[in-house]
Amino acid sequence: MSHFSPSETTREFVRQVGRNLRLARKRRRKTIEEVAGMVGVSAATIKRVEAGESAVKFGIYLAIAEVFQLTDTIRFAEPGSDAIGMTMEKQRMPQRIRKKKDSRLDF
Repeated sequence: MSHFSPSETTREFVRQVGRNLRLARKRRRKTIEEVAGMVGVSAATIKRVEAGESAVKFGIYLAIAEVFQLTDTIRFAEPGSDAIGMTMEKQRMPQRIRKKKDSRLDF
């Protein structure tokens, strides 16, 4: 069984998210233990999140963002920002659309 290993770009992105959440915690003057209690995980897990470990479940990152009321700042895989997907979708669009013949009225 193969094991997925994220790219360095992805690992750096997760580390940055961890640093951002650490800063948010410090701005709110919350201890790691307080945040752990609010989220329902161990203090060790909060430390791993703040260290930007990609092995931590994504839902925990989201739960911390919710506790800090930061969910409105999360921008992740938004369809309007998916330039490649929109280009591919546009390429699959028909050049013109024909109205289908209604076979019920065909005598």
